[in-house]
Amino acid sequence: MNREAKKSSSNTADFSEIVKNAYDKGINETEITLEKLLEDIKADLRQIVIC
Repeated sequence: MNREAKKSSSNTADFSEIVKNAYDKGINETEITLEKLLEDIKADLRQIVIC
């Protein structure tokens, strides 16, 4: 059970980091499109599922 709690908290931290990075990228990059931003978020989320 401890393993599941650790995995869940790790996934939450990873998700929070993905959201923070997407926000920063959306604010700071002038050439970013919504489609590119969504593709990046999807790729990052897939990495959480794989790990």
